[in-house]
Amino acid sequence: MKAMLAVPWIVGALAAQQAPKVVSLTPPHLSEVDAGSTTQLVVEFDQPMSAAGYSFCGGGPTFPKVTGQPKWRDDHTIVVEIEVEPDHDYSMALNCPSSTSFRSKAGVVLESVPWSFTTLPAHLRPAAEQKKRNQAALEVLMQTLDERYSYHDLRVHDWPALQKAHEETIVAARTDRGFAAAAATMLRATGDLHLYLRLGERTFATGSRAIDPLFRDKLLPRYMAVKKVQDRVLSGRTDDGIGYLLIAGWTADVDPEMVGGAITELADTKALIVDVRPNAGGDEAIAKKVAAWFVAGTRVYAKNRFRERAGDQGFGEVMERTITGNGEDRSYEHPVALLTSRYVMSSNEAFVLMMRQARRCTVVGQPTYGSSGNPKPFELGNGVTAMVPTWQAMRPDGVCFEGDGLAPDVFVPCTPDDYASRDPILEKALEVLREQLAR
Repeated sequence: MKAMLAVPWIVGALAAQQAPKVVSLTPPHLSEVDAGSTTQLVVEFDQPMSAAGYSFCGGGPTFPKVTGQPKWRDDHTIVVEIEVEPDHDYSMALNCPSSTSFRSKAGVVLESVPWSFTTLPAHLRPAAEQKKRNQAALEVLMQTLDERYSYHDLRVHDWPALQKAHEETIVAARTDRGFAAAAATMLRATGDLHLYLRLGERTFATGSRAIDPLFRDKLLPRYMAVKKVQDRVLSGRTDDGIGYLLIAGWTADVDPEMVGGAITELADTKALIVDVRPNAGGDEAIAKKVAAWFVAGTRVYAKNRFRERAGDQGFGEVMERTITGNGEDRSYEHPVALLTSRYVMSSNEAFVLMMRQARRCTVVGQPTYGSSGNPKPFELGNGVTAMVPTWQAMRPDGVCFEGDGLAPDVFVPCTPDDYASRDPILEKALEVLREQLAR
């Protein structure tokens, strides 16, 4: 049987029908289970489901070996016979973008549900020893968060209550991996994408997001001819001489010199659009090398402070972050529109702050996400490393923007539904620049 199980489905209009929900999963999501006794996947739904389709999405070594065709035990419950190995991570999803055959009898699609579990190793530490190990690591984790987590008092208002609600599960974990998964589940209350745990090569996230960047590359030819500069970089120009530069990440595969070459090629344009809507961050140093093409002199673009100890007064001094422009021989002198969306975060928010120091830059789009942490590693004594945000990022005026984001100069009220055939943010940027050029 293939890892993705799906049956075609044809439905009509589904107005005002309630979407189905998962009541229970066996094995439970994020659980530790014995490989020998784990022989079935069982999903129970909250309403009658169509028996004509199912979509278990996934593949590769993390998908359980399926030994029998999925069967509906009743109209609420589906069962799949499986085999799993000891000491192994398994993951899948019920429905996914390419396969949505889990539907109610009324034809309403189940929203995608992630599902993962871990099988215990063949040999375990004695339960009492592992429990003591977990308790000690939890105490180190909570003390570290209290003393060094920069958003400790912003993200959670009652840490003792949060710990109490999860401590029994965390301490009862049968492995260090189970401890990390249970502790990460507790820390989901922070919603912090920069706070996570590591064990060996595995990462245990404590935050997640599903945000549309409000960008569609397929719509770009509607407005201009574009070409590829690098895998994450495109350039182009409109018929009336407005340049375009897309930078989709500040990762190591983005060469700032090649980006600079693209800017040089666009030097003869009347104005330039810099599009970072699908950019979730990366290396701030790379972003700074690109922003230097647009800034004159040395400017303070951001401030930050590090948490050094527990308490309201536990922060060090506020420090300034500056950017220095390249000079006239490596600069873009014409008006610039910077495109943003809620997808923009982390070091890309630093880029937005840098570009606000540019000679003639207008930020167009929607507020950014508001997440910057500069996480540092802290060992918990059981092989697990807590990556803990240690600074508070601030605008140049000293205001922390965590959770709020950075507002654009020109807000564009649009939703993903508006992107079927046009790009409202790009259109507004072109309008803004053309108005500036007409003055």
